[in-house]
Amino acid sequence: MLRLSLTSLVAALVTVVTASVAIADVALVIGNRKYQRAGWMYDAGKALGTVSDFRNLGYDVLSGRDLGIEQTRRILQGMMERIDDSERVAVVLNGHFVHTENDTWFVPVDANSVNRISINFEGISLRALLDILGTKPGGASLFLGTFPRDIRLSQGMERGIGDLDIPQGVFVATGKPDDIAQTLSRDFLKPGVNIAEALANAPESVRGQGFISARSGLGPTQDNSRNNSLAMEEGFWRAMAAIGTEQAIQLYLSTYPNGAFVADANAFLQAQVKQTPIEKAREAEARLNLSRAERRAIQENLSLLGYDTRGIDGVFGRGSRGAISAWQGDQDMEATGYLERRQINRLERQAKRKAEILAEEARRKQIALEEADRAFWESSGAQASNERGLRRYLRRYPDGLFSDVAELRLEAIEEAKGNQISASERQFWESASAADNIVSYRAYLSNYPQGAFAEEAEARLAKLTEEEENAALIEAAKKEEADLRMNTFGRVLVERQLIALGFDAGNPDGKFDKKSRKAIRQFQRTRGFSVTGYLTRQTVVRLIAEAGGG
Repeated sequence: MLRLSLTSLVAALVTVVTASVAIADVALVIGNRKYQRAGWMYDAGKALGTVSDFRNLGYDVLSGRDLGIEQTRRILQGMMERIDDSERVAVVLNGHFVHTENDTWFVPVDANSVNRISINFEGISLRALLDILGTKPGGASLFLGTFPRDIRLSQGMERGIGDLDIPQGVFVATGKPDDIAQTLSRDFLKPGVNIAEALANAPESVRGQGFISARSGLGPTQDNSRNNSLAMEEGFWRAMAAIGTEQAIQLYLSTYPNGAFVADANAFLQAQVKQTPIEKAREAEARLNLSRAERRAIQENLSLLGYDTRGIDGVFGRGSRGAISAWQGDQDMEATGYLERRQINRLERQAKRKAEILAEEARRKQIALEEADRAFWESSGAQASNERGLRRYLRRYPDGLFSDVAELRLEAIEEAKGNQISASERQFWESASAADNIVSYRAYLSNYPQGAFAEEAEARLAKLTEEEENAALIEAAKKEEADLRMNTFGRVLVERQLIALGFDAGNPDGKFDKKSRKAIRQFQRTRGFSVTGYLTRQTVVRLIAEAGGG
C-alpha cells in the first residue's frame, strides 16, 4: 500500500492561522439503516443526532441518511474539498461493513452484490479513508457503528470490521450504532473532555484504538477564548510530540516555522540525528508501552509463523529479538529487532491467517485419520473381540478411537486365560508382567513360546522397545514441558482446548493424568508433531493458535 510522503503531508496540512482567521473543522456523518439487499441496521440513523453537536463546536458538517452509492461519492467529494483547510476531521459511519484480510469497506444501502471486485467501486475503503485521516495526525478521528446482521457475501469476504491499519495520530472507535451515537453526544463532543476521558466513560461496546490522547479531544479543551492561533499551535505541538516521530516533528516545523516550540522541535531532531536506526526503533517500540500480555502474543505469533523466540514468556530477550529481526528481514523491512505498531498489526494478521489455514488442514487430516481408524477396527477383527485383531489394532492405533475398548476386551481375555493355564506358567507370567521390562518378557517368551500370554508379551515387548528407542525424545519433551513452568490454570486451559478440538482429555483439572497425556499424543499425531504426550513449545503454540483461529 502506498503511503503519503512527508511532502504530501505538508501540502495537506492546516494553513497557519492568525488570531483573526478561524479555521473550520470538518465532520462527515452517515447513518445507513434501510438496506435494500441486506438486513436493516437498526439504530444506525441515530448518528444523525450528533450533527447539531458537531456544529455547536464549530464543525462544518456533511451528513446523510440511507445513502446510496452515488450519494456516498458526492458527500465524500465534499469532505475532500474541505479537508485541506481544517484543523480537525471527524468521520462517523453507522451501518454495514464487510472485510477481507486486507481491507474493510463501509457499504452503501443500494450496493448490488458484495464481492471482492464490486466493493471497490461501491463501498468506502477504510484503508483509503485512514490514509486521508493520517494527513491530520493528532486531529483525526473515526467512529464506526455496526452489529451482526445478514448480508449476502461472496467467498473470501466476511461481514463486520476487520483489522485496521491505523496511521499515527488517528483515533478510531468501534461499537454498536446506538452506543456510538450516544457516546459522541454525551462524551466525545462535550467541551473540555479529552479522548481518553471520553473513551473511559463510553458504553461497554465502544472500543478505542490508535491515538488515545489525554491532552486533546474533538472539542475545544477549555473555553472559546482558547481558540486563537497560540492555543491551536500548542495543541498541535502536543499532539506531534505525543506521536514522537521525526516525521511528526517535521510536520510541526513545516506548519509553524516560527512557532513557540521550534527550539523544542529542533532539539528533538538533533537528538534523532545522533541516534542509529536501531536506537530509533528501540525508542519507537518503547513508546508503545507494550504490556507483558501483548509481548507474549507477539511471541506466539512469531512462533506460529516459524520464528523461534526461545520462549513465550512476555520477555523480549535475545531469542525474541532475533525472531523479530528474521521476520522483518523476510518482510523486506529494516531488521532492527524492534517493532512498531503497524508491524505488530501485520504480524497479527499473518499469524491469524496461518492459524486458520493450519486449523483447516488439521480438521481434514483428523477426519481422514478417524475414517482410517474406524475402517481398520472393522477389518482387523478387533470389532469382533478377536484377540489377534485387538492387538493388531492397538499396534496400529495405540491412542485410537477404540483403544480404550480394545484394552478392556483384552483384559477380559487375559483374565479368562489366567484361569485355564498351569500354575507354573501363571506364576512366571505374573512375575514377568510385574517387572514389565524387555528382559522379563523375553524370558517368558523363551520359556513359553506358545504360551497363553505370548501375544501380550510380544505386544508389550514391541511397545517397550519403541519407548526405549524414543527415550531421548521423550526425556527432552518432559524437560521442555517442565521449562514451560505452566501453572494449574494454564494446564486447565490446555485440557479445555483439547476437549474443544475433539480429544477426550478427561476432567479439566490441570493434573495431566493418563487421559490428558493420551489426548496430547492424539493432538500431536494429527498435527504431524513428534508424539511424546508432553507439552513442547510447538504443541502449546499450535493449541493457542487453534483456540483463536480454529
